Amino acid sequence: MSWYKRFDLVWFPVVDFERAKAFYQEDLEFELVLEDQESSWAEFQISPGAKIAIHGVKATNANPIGALVIDVENLEKSELFLRGKGIKLFDKEEIPGLTRLASFTDPDGNVIQLSQSLVE
Repeated sequence: MSWYKRFDLVWFPVVDFERAKAFYQEDLEFELVLEDQESSWAEFQISPGAKIAIHGVKATNANPIGALVIDVENLEKSELFLRGKGIKLFDKEEIPGLTRLASFTDPDGNVIQLSQSLVE
């Protein structure tokens, strides 16, 4: 028996709850599955068993220490979609034979990294 039940979610602190909610729901097109306006909390389904949440706070750390990583089939197609939403990728790199990576940030500077596997 494992000490944990299952993965639930990753959450980011955000200063402007409504702006962040619109970014994840409208720009990234993640499905809003739970929202509590009173506590400034919202959860979005990314894929089966994987959620991201945002929590409204008064201030955030200016230097994020982690990242949400999203597996993509084709980095170029994902970049075109995001560019259409006004989102620019940075830190593009390739780990030969393993993965291609690129990052972007949400409105509060939280890092979201795209990963395209090169392993067949």
